[in-house]
Amino acid sequence: MLLKKSLPLALTALLTFSTQSNANVDLNELAKYANISVQDIKDAMAMSTYQKTIIKTMTTPYESKPWYAYKKLFIIDKRINEGVDFYLKNEQTLKRAEAQFGVPASIITAIIGVETFYGKNMGSWSVLDALYTLGFNYPPREAYFSKEFANYIKLAKRENWNLKDIKGSYAGAMGMGQFMPSSYLNYAIDFNNDGHVNILSNVEDAIGSVANYFKAHGWKTGDGVLYQAHVKGDVSNLLKKEWDVSVKELKANGVSTKVNLSSDQKVRLYEYQFENDEKGYAVALHNFYVITRYNKSPLYATAVYELSELIESGYKKAKLDKGVVIQKQGRNT
Repeated sequence: MLLKKSLPLALTALLTFSTQSNANVDLNELAKYANISVQDIKDAMAMSTYQKTIIKTMTTPYESKPWYAYKKLFIIDKRINEGVDFYLKNEQTLKRAEAQFGVPASIITAIIGVETFYGKNMGSWSVLDALYTLGFNYPPREAYFSKEFANYIKLAKRENWNLKDIKGSYAGAMGMGQFMPSSYLNYAIDFNNDGHVNILSNVEDAIGSVANYFKAHGWKTGDGVLYQAHVKGDVSNLLKKEWDVSVKELKANGVSTKVNLSSDQKVRLYEYQFENDEKGYAVALHNFYVITRYNKSPLYATAVYELSELIESGYKKAKLDKGVVIQKQGRNT
């Protein structure tokens, strides 16, 4: 998921390759931030083990691949078919989340599908070790991950976890939706009303939490996400811009879509690399931006969206095969 704001610069400088013996000042600041004790942090550090492999993995992410290679990791028959099965099995919960938060059931399903193959692969790394390794031994991201290390301690205290017991990704993300500790603290919810917030093994809580995360980050119910674009001419300048491109500006530069978009709407133009050096283009809307709040990579967001569309089609077909007519949703795709 997207990494949040950094710690103050002074703390960042002090945290480089921190250890228990030389990090007292740093740990005081970190403890104050998370509202935990310095001793809590020292105890957690003493329990942690540095994992060299995690550093290597951080430097070679999937998102460094071209689109045609990245797509093959996620847009596959098995992930689509199991996504349809997950949707059908958890239909009532997904529809309740969609009604409450305005986030399509297929988007929620696709997130869980991309992140953990519908809960089947939630990671085998010790979350404690992952966050310790990145928080105190990886200078490019120490500011963020040291903060998440403290958040994890706070979360474990709240949930009465043994720090060493929880498994997750190499980056310290947990549960079916792979929430970082800060996101678990801020956005995970008790969607089945059993008095516990459990996205590690409770499907209802996981579904509700993903929907809550998207709603909190500005998902616009009924709006579109991504549209293929036809391009005439040089658009290199537009590709350099972020979320300050208007539809009017796109049209003026020879970019068009099959869907009519309001001229003052702020969008972003993306280029996709296909095999044989072919290129494609797409216009991304605000809801695409919201998906990138989960993971900042446009490749990730595109994979989630494409998977969601295929899951939605499969779900509708399965319902029709059973003689159930699906009402058209108020959603532009």
